[in-house]
Amino acid sequence: MTQTFLLYDVETFLKSSPPQVPLLRHPPTHSDGTYCVAYYILAPVTFLALALPTIPKTNWFKGATKYFVCYTGRSLSLRALEEEPLLLASSNTLYVSPNQHHDTKKPTSWALHLLSNCPFCRRGEPEIILRNRWSPGRGFQNHSDLFPDLYQDCNGHIFKAVALDFPPFIQYSSGNSTHPLVMKDCLDKRIIDTIAEVHNFTYQVFEPADGLFGYQLDNGSFTGVLGEIQSSKRDFSLDLSITAERGEVVDFTIGYHWEPLTFVTSKPQPLPQWLALVRPFQAYMWLCLLLMLAASGPTFWLLQWLSGGSYSLPNAIFLTFGSMISQGQLWPRTSEVRVFSVFWLLFCLVVAVSYVGNLTAFLTVPALSPTIDSLEDLLDSNFVWGINNFGAADYQLFKTSKVPLYQNIFRGLTFCPSLVECMQRALNEHFAFISFKTYLRDAIAMHFIDKNGETRVYLAKDSFFPADTGYAVQKGSPIKRVFDGILKRLLGGGFVAKWMSTLIDQHTLDTQSRAAAAAAVCGEASTMLEGNHLSLTLYHLQGVFVVYAVGLLFSLVIFICELILSGVSRSRWQTD
Repeated sequence: MTQTFLLYDVETFLKSSPPQVPLLRHPPTHSDGTYCVAYYILAPVTFLALALPTIPKTNWFKGATKYFVCYTGRSLSLRALEEEPLLLASSNTLYVSPNQHHDTKKPTSWALHLLSNCPFCRRGEPEIILRNRWSPGRGFQNHSDLFPDLYQDCNGHIFKAVALDFPPFIQYSSGNSTHPLVMKDCLDKRIIDTIAEVHNFTYQVFEPADGLFGYQLDNGSFTGVLGEIQSSKRDFSLDLSITAERGEVVDFTIGYHWEPLTFVTSKPQPLPQWLALVRPFQAYMWLCLLLMLAASGPTFWLLQWLSGGSYSLPNAIFLTFGSMISQGQLWPRTSEVRVFSVFWLLFCLVVAVSYVGNLTAFLTVPALSPTIDSLEDLLDSNFVWGINNFGAADYQLFKTSKVPLYQNIFRGLTFCPSLVECMQRALNEHFAFISFKTYLRDAIAMHFIDKNGETRVYLAKDSFFPADTGYAVQKGSPIKRVFDGILKRLLGGGFVAKWMSTLIDQHTLDTQSRAAAAAAVCGEASTMLEGNHLSLTLYHLQGVFVVYAVGLLFSLVIFICELILSGVSRSRWQTD
């Protein structure tokens, strides 16, 4: 095993940044990826009070479990150490105190007292205890661990957490920044309750004072939930997106859920049903058919004229058009016309079968307007877009990103005050509400499910800015190791995914039941089916009536024109 020692003056070390060269030549070999670093601090108590809270928050040896052995050169009493709050709050710390009553002539005398922090020994509160004794001739008084895992049993300690309402991760009914939140059944409550049961602690959750998740200010500090962890006002947060900027000021547990951003809009609207007659073919297909139809009449007329036929051009055009709509026709028997008619009738058969087959689908299942499924589609549309004004990771992304796509989104970004108002605006207007995917899925499940279980808004297919979610803890806090251990077991057992699915499914069923009950009170009728077949109504066939009406109008115009022309001809004949 290779050991490396770095020697620093305490004040210089606290002001220094880690060197650019790797401090560890060989990566940690532990299966969980963690490793340990021991700090030996030779300094008076005043410097210890400065160093012990600061060192765990530095960027030295990121991810390492840090242990401290402190020696002041003079005898320390338990009371003197406990009177210094910063020393009392430290963890994994051993104070080496010379025994001022040590008598070298007495073999039973102990030269050193080894004092240690015990964060939960005093009914869940911290105290300094005598961990062991040592003398040159006798060694240690007992063989107990100098750095035991004191977080295995927190002895009922009450941790303070911070969070904002964010179903299905976080949900509560009451509380604020000064009164603990009354938590409802949600994913984070199930996870933290499991950790608390294993490690014997309780917790209270509060809102941040400013009501924000937290974004970075120009001075590097954070607001909201992040700010309260950064300033050590709270011990840990509930669900937060793990980003590099946030990781500079707090530590994160391992991620327990992959959460990208996406958006919701109103559902695609049905296109005008009277256009169902033209939807079986695309525009360029109709253009090709019209060109073929326009060319077929003159072609037929020319062929039969060359072979001595007597069809006029209008009659030839009507004959080819009639065969297109499956009307029986009497074709001339000349060879040229027969060859033409065979291929023309085959062409008409394929076109007619293709059209009729697609027409059935378009009549029974109305076509919908195009969906918006990506940020590029959103920028090209006539929609506006916005987010919740919570100062969360989505706002930080759009505000600070150098990606042109995100910058364009930020320039058009608007804010709406609450989740339901944002979703309602997306339902009723040309508005896209951008937020986290699971958050939107649960919001739809809780508020926008109809009595048939169908969603009332549209969730975009594409997502962006995927990030892990985890719990933020104070820089260097031992709580991270405690949380990580239970989270790994919960993830390995599939409990987190199962709980998430259960919560969203339950919200969906509850909303569907409420919608069905409201529909029953209002006397709404369900869509009626005859057997297993949908009965076509005037709505489905309105295109046929439109075509018929246009045909009547056109024939009326032609009739009037013929009357006018006939009257003009009769007047000329009488004049002559």
